[in-house]
Amino acid sequence: MAKGIIKIGLVDADLLCNGTRHPNLVLMKLAGFLYDNGIDFHLIIDQNEDISQYKLIYISRVFTFTQMPAFYENATATQRKKFREGGTGFYANELNVNKYRFQREKDMNQLANDEFLNQYPNHRGGPRTNGIDLAHQMPYYHLYDEFVEQKVREGFKRDKYKDYQQYSIGFLTRGCIRHCPFCINKLEDTILPYSELEWFLDEERDEHGRLVRPYIYLWDDNFLASDPSVWRARLQQLINTGRPFQFRQGLDERMLAESPYGEEMAEMLSHTKYHGDFIFAFDNWKDRPLIERALKIWKHYNPNKGTKFYLFCGFMQKPDNFEKFYKDIWEIFHRIKVLMTYGCVGYIMRHEDYKKAPVSNLYIQIARWCNQQAFYKKMSFWEYTYRNQTYWEQSAGFNVAKEIKTFEEFQKDYESGYYEKLDSLGKQRKICKTLQTLLDTLEMFPEHRTELLEMFSFKMSELIDPSLWKTLKNTE
Repeated sequence: MAKGIIKIGLVDADLLCNGTRHPNLVLMKLAGFLYDNGIDFHLIIDQNEDISQYKLIYISRVFTFTQMPAFYENATATQRKKFREGGTGFYANELNVNKYRFQREKDMNQLANDEFLNQYPNHRGGPRTNGIDLAHQMPYYHLYDEFVEQKVREGFKRDKYKDYQQYSIGFLTRGCIRHCPFCINKLEDTILPYSELEWFLDEERDEHGRLVRPYIYLWDDNFLASDPSVWRARLQQLINTGRPFQFRQGLDERMLAESPYGEEMAEMLSHTKYHGDFIFAFDNWKDRPLIERALKIWKHYNPNKGTKFYLFCGFMQKPDNFEKFYKDIWEIFHRIKVLMTYGCVGYIMRHEDYKKAPVSNLYIQIARWCNQQAFYKKMSFWEYTYRNQTYWEQSAGFNVAKEIKTFEEFQKDYESGYYEKLDSLGKQRKICKTLQTLLDTLEMFPEHRTELLEMFSFKMSELIDPSLWKTLKNTE
C-alpha cells in the first residue's frame, strides 16, 4: 500500500463503551505524530465500522471494565492482525506482581517500539530521530471534533464535552512514591520530569484572537512529591501562562505535612489561577493524622478556596465479608467527617470491586449524596436519603406533610404501618430504593445500629470549625 493512501484507525474503547469524560491523551499524541507525517487517520466512533479500509487500528482502553467494540469482537483472524492494543484497561487488575510488571513495561514502551511508526521521522525533538517520542509529541487537539459535533447534533449541549475541546493536556512529571495497591503506579519508586509545558501547550486562536483552549489540565501522578526544583519551576511556569489549570488526578495533600517546603507549596498554590476546586485525595483512614496536619496548613493559606478530596473505596469487597464491608463504610464516613470539619468536600471514587459488597447499592447512594455539593453541604446522608423518599412520594401523587424527618420520626411512621396503609385513592406508599438500602444496612448490622445512625447524621454545617486553621500552632 503506497504511503499516500495509508489510513490508520484510532479507537478510544472507553468512549465507545458508555462514554468517558476525558479524551485519551495517548491517542491524541499518536494522532499528532500521524498528522506531522501526513498520514491519514480517523477516530472510529461507530461500533460497526468497516475496518477493511484501515491498514492498522490502534485501540486504547483505560478501564478494565470497558467492553471492546463490536468491530473488534467480530473481526476475523486476519483482521485481528490489524489491531494494536494498549492501555491500563488490559492489565490493571493483574494480581501477580511479576506479570503486572512485565505487562506494564510492555504497554509503556510498545509505541516506541512500533515498527510502523518507526518508519517515519520524529518532528518534535528529543533523542529519537524516527518514531514517536510521547513526552515531546504535541497532541492533535482536533481528534474528537467529529465525535463532539455528532453529539451536538443528537441534542447534547456542547459544554458537556468541554474536556475534549477547551484544554491543553499533558504530564509535567511521571511516577509516584506511595505504592498504593489499587493504583497503576504501585510498583513505581521515583518521580521524574516528563514533558515541558510548551510541548503540549496549545496556542491556537479563533477568528477573534481568543485562545481556543484557554485551560490546562495535567495528569501528573504525584506532582508535589517530585524534587523541589522540579515542582517549584513547573508550578511557576503554569502561573506565568496566566491560564487556569488543574491537576485532574489531584495533588498529594500529605506532602504539605511531610515536606519541609509544605507551607511554601500551600502559599504558592494560593497565588495560582486554579480551575475549579483544588483536588486532593484522602484514600486511607490511617493517613488521618497527616491529612489533618496538612489541612491546617492548606486552609490557613487558602481559607476560601474550593477544596475537594477524592475518597477511594470499595476495594477488594466480597459478598460474604461483612466485617470488611462495615470497616470500609465506617472509614468513608469518618473521612467525610474530617473533611466537613475543615470545610472541604468529598468525592467518592469507587473501585469496581464495590459491586461485590454485601450491600453494593450503599456505595452508589453515598456517592450520589457526597459527589453533589448541593446535597453534601446542606444535608446529612440520612436527610438526603429521606428526601429521596418524599420526592418519590410527591412524584407518585401522595401528600407529604414534611419533606425531611429525623430517623426517629420516620421509625415511628414505619412501626405504625404508615407505609402499609392505603390512601384515599387506594394507593400504597412504598419505600424507595435509596431508603431501603439504608434500612438493609441497619438490619445487617444491628450491633452497629447506633453508630451507623450517628455517621449517617454527619452534617457539614454542624461540623465545620474555622478555628482549626486560623493559626498554624498545631501543625507539628
